[in-house]
Amino acid sequence: KRRHTGKELKNKSSGINAEYGVSQATSLIKHEFEKNRAKIHEQRECNKTSLKPILGHPNNEVDLNNLCMKEEDRAMYSSDTLKQYLNEMTNTETDIAKSFVNSVNTQTTELLDLFDKLVTTDDVIKGKTAEKKLPTTVLLKQELRTGAISGYCDARLSKDGRSIKCLKLSDITTGRNSTDGGAIVTTKFTPAHVAAVKARDRVVKEFSHRYCHVIEELELNSSRWLGDEEKWSKQWETSIVHVRNLYKPA
Repeated sequence: KRRHTGKELKNKSSGINAEYGVSQATSLIKHEFEKNRAKIHEQRECNKTSLKPILGHPNNEVDLNNLCMKEEDRAMYSSDTLKQYLNEMTNTETDIAKSFVNSVNTQTTELLDLFDKLVTTDDVIKGKTAEKKLPTTVLLKQELRTGAISGYCDARLSKDGRSIKCLKLSDITTGRNSTDGGAIVTTKFTPAHVAAVKARDRVVKEFSHRYCHVIEELELNSSRWLGDEEKWSKQWETSIVHVRNLYKPA
């Protein structure tokens, strides 16, 4: 039975990793974002090429203004594209985290309930035997030995039940509020229960690390995008001023 439950625990934990290791939804969002980014970059290069010195001539003022408006539209589209990408990615990752939390809590509850129903040595009713009087020296040795052993006994292992807190969304997505996940109350707390809780905590730690990595990557890419756009905007404004000054009287 120990081998069976251990194998089941491993299979459940592996299933969680496999289910949430890769998200098709985020892949589609990233693909669409890359297409839009390429379009934005292409439009930037087109505007750059169209900004010719002749546009600084007073007769071409309308064309120069139209080009400036075209660049303003491109910059606005760039900003909207980035905001949409960040919102979609963050919301999708949060939805995945919610599903993960629900799945972990459900499977952990099932495992602990299974282990509650298993028969352990503490559940066996032992027969009573007549007490045998022992010499005082032997009783003292037994008392000392019992005290030494109990001092190293794991307080978590007991025939008494435990209240184990359920996983909450805020345990993974820091900065996002979530309601209390409640608790799982067991009728006993055996090594099998300990193994289940440890397996849960290990999987949660791995998923939390993945979630934080995705969010950090989003923030880094956003910072790079905004920095690149700001740099280009300054270059564009400088170029416009330069073109306008070409045909100004000395």
